[in-house]
Amino acid sequence: MTANEGVSLIWWLSIPAISALFFFLRFLNQKIDHPIIKPLSNPVFLSIAIIACFLLFFQLPYKSFAEHSKVLTWLLEPAIVALALPLYQQFIHVKKHFLLILCSCSLGVINATVVATLLAKLFNAPAELSASVAALSVTTPISLIVTNSIGGISALAAVLVICIGLLGALFGFLLFKFIRIYNHESQGIAIGTACHAIGTAAALSEHPKAGAFSSVAMAITALLTALIVPLVYPLLASFLL
Repeated sequence: MTANEGVSLIWWLSIPAISALFFFLRFLNQKIDHPIIKPLSNPVFLSIAIIACFLLFFQLPYKSFAEHSKVLTWLLEPAIVALALPLYQQFIHVKKHFLLILCSCSLGVINATVVATLLAKLFNAPAELSASVAALSVTTPISLIVTNSIGGISALAAVLVICIGLLGALFGFLLFKFIRIYNHESQGIAIGTACHAIGTAAALSEHPKAGAFSSVAMAITALLTALIVPLVYPLLASFLL
């Protein structure tokens, strides 16, 4: 493949192909009613997998692909802000349970940090790797800032944040069904606390109320992570690492 052909293919593989692929996969996902296949056919997960396979198969440089699809990256922030719509629509219900949501998110942040640090100690991970897994239950920008502040590897944290979001979107609601948690408020709080924006998008497609509670949990978790992890992690690290 010539350089010009590669550039042309990358352009078509970026904005037009990603958009068409995602909307097609979302259309298929909406048509599926099977309780197991539906979450596993998550359009975000399948889009990432298919685009990655194309890049590998045609040996296209990721740097050029990222440059051509930069517009989609710019749209991430307004997309997260748009999650405020279901929050506004369900605000009356969220307001009644705000203190409970705050307590749940606080416990979720502390638990995630403690468990990650204990696992790092158990597997004798270096301090830099341990710091990289201490703040993963939030959106990527917050995770990068917190990870840098505690001495972690921000690039590794970014990859792990996306993986956690995808795991929540793929298996979160299957797990809820397995352990018989059918309350949409509880589902939303759990997903928003642990699986940030990707999980929240899956919660929104599951039920508007789950999406609203996930949105507020995601926002509170982001704030609490920025406050709690830089304080808690150094204490844990001094005792365990």
